[in-house]
Amino acid sequence: MKRLFPRGVRLALGENIPRQEITSWSPRQVLVPLYPKGVGLFSVGAAVKKGDLLGEEGGFAPANGVVQAYREIQHPLLGKVLCVALELQPEKQENKQRKPETEKNVFEIVKHSGIVEECSGEILWKWMERMTSQQPSTIVVDALEDEPLSPGGAFFAQNQETVLLGLKILAEFLGVSQQKIAWNSKEVGKAMENLPESYSLELRDRYPAWTLYQEEKKDSIVRIGPRAAAALPRAVQEGIPQTHTAVIVAGNAVSKPQILWVPIGTRIQDLLEYCGVGTRPCVAVMGNKLGGYTVTDGDMPIVATSQCITTWKPEEQKLDDRVFPCIGCGKCQRACPKNLEPWLVQEALGQEPVPQEMLWRVEDCCQCGVCQMVCPSGINLPACMRQAAELRKRGGLV
Repeated sequence: MKRLFPRGVRLALGENIPRQEITSWSPRQVLVPLYPKGVGLFSVGAAVKKGDLLGEEGGFAPANGVVQAYREIQHPLLGKVLCVALELQPEKQENKQRKPETEKNVFEIVKHSGIVEECSGEILWKWMERMTSQQPSTIVVDALEDEPLSPGGAFFAQNQETVLLGLKILAEFLGVSQQKIAWNSKEVGKAMENLPESYSLELRDRYPAWTLYQEEKKDSIVRIGPRAAAALPRAVQEGIPQTHTAVIVAGNAVSKPQILWVPIGTRIQDLLEYCGVGTRPCVAVMGNKLGGYTVTDGDMPIVATSQCITTWKPEEQKLDDRVFPCIGCGKCQRACPKNLEPWLVQEALGQEPVPQEMLWRVEDCCQCGVCQMVCPSGINLPACMRQAAELRKRGGLV
């Protein structure tokens, strides 16, 4: 078992990922979540084929294999979920995919394809059902690269045709006339040069670019992740369920940071070993963009909403003893995935007595550590949030 040290998220460590082709790779074993819920359909020892539905409501075999065991785990992105451990077999060229059920409509096909919309984490058919009632005016593929560790832009640039086809299918299903690609990176900008101008939605902002755009426009606009958009035509036209995803593995602990196309269910420890970590101890975080969850179990599987695994050496985590004052820039508030105000909380803790009205929703802090990473003064804001939450719990406030 690889030693994984618990710690908050740390983003990219100032290291950008050199743009490159997305590399396909598959481990010998996977731990496929049967998401959203359900009982395994195969007994232990049974052989399964590529694309087989493994659970009552979700989870597909990424390749031919044998069921080894069932395990219930607490996943940071899915919650408590039953998983099936598969021993994968080398794929043969003659292995054919299932034919699509052409007599069914798009919605019914998607309902049985296991596609997850990575931006919201919602199952795609439920997302489509919700969008039908909202009647949006525009549907946008999110190819933004707000942070270095987001594979959306690179995935769109290398799967442009399939993503656009999925966008068209969704637009027709929802009755939406306008289709856009949201982008803010040079790589996607080059890919957009080959498309009609009507597709381009260039956003100048960095994180959180999409939120800022929505707040400004206030239009009936919805977005979908490029991986979900690309999975849609594969399901509708070829009968292929969503079994793989793109994930970036990066950070100071890996010798070859890269973007990988891997089976859903790939264990993090296998990813790290493939990327050169070996048996060295490291810190690992699973998450997307500016949010993340510490990984303490190397068996934790990659899922459809996983965007990156950030790793670094434990010695990189030594804190600076120097103390700098808060300058009130508000970066921590803008970066917080829970829309909290860490700078205001740390200011409140410096007062005597501590005013309760300044500790609004501190219990909602997920301790991701993003606020400290963006703080120009390097203040340990997660510690402030923990202290404030404990004060509220004890009732030691005004």
